[in-house]
Amino acid sequence: MISIKNIPISHPDAPSLVGVVLSAAKIILQIYSENFTTEYKEDREPVTIADKKSDEQIIKELQQYFPSDKILTEEHGLVIPSIKESNRLWIVDPIDGTKEFINRTGEFSVQIALAINESLSLGAVYQPTSSTLYLASENEGCWQYSSESDWKRLYVSKSFTPNLTLAISKNHPCSLGQRIHKLLGGTSKISRGGVGLKLMAIAKNEANYYINNSNKTKAWDSAAPEILFKEAGGIITDLKGNSFSYAPKDYRHKNGLVASCSNELHEKVLKLAQVYS
Repeated sequence: MISIKNIPISHPDAPSLVGVVLSAAKIILQIYSENFTTEYKEDREPVTIADKKSDEQIIKELQQYFPSDKILTEEHGLVIPSIKESNRLWIVDPIDGTKEFINRTGEFSVQIALAINESLSLGAVYQPTSSTLYLASENEGCWQYSSESDWKRLYVSKSFTPNLTLAISKNHPCSLGQRIHKLLGGTSKISRGGVGLKLMAIAKNEANYYINNSNKTKAWDSAAPEILFKEAGGIITDLKGNSFSYAPKDYRHKNGLVASCSNELHEKVLKLAQVYS
């Protein structure tokens, strides 16, 4: 685990968010080092004791810091405060990349974002196995901190060569994405677990874009990665070019997700998606 110092953004809730993320990661790493069993939800998605314990810890700490805020999590759904509600919603994925956790690839992360009046204000993605934190707040940039380096601001590359690199999933690569990649002349691919780590790969110029045509994407999959990616200069929409909603009860994103390093590339992807979806 790392000790985070000198947070480079001024959002008043950033220190608390970082503390919550690191606390959840500590629990996850402890379970990761042990034997654990895998269960399956009604939708056949896997879940482990680490998902549940991380979720519980995050809810507990967020309620301590922000007792009037609503919380939306993958494992508990919408948690309404017992006192008067605020206009703030924390959106939580306790482990983004559960399959990678199960397979012990290290490609998973904790993701938490804050939406105020349904607009993303603050977000963090933390990869426990590499002790790497990504942090962003509105209009303050996307920042990376790791055990190997101090804070570093991330920017997507707006220039790209014809040899595009596509970020893909390790366990369920998107056939539409593969087809569009081929049509655009791309030959290079990198695989990452979870939405957050894929988008951060683009922010670090390891890839140019990511395409997901699943109708099962939820707010907790995209919220923290979205504010991070936008603050790094990236573009993210659904496959129809629409922005995502972060209303408390509107958490299903049924039209996939496209994240690109530039407007030019994004428009090309959306046009091809309309033809081949």
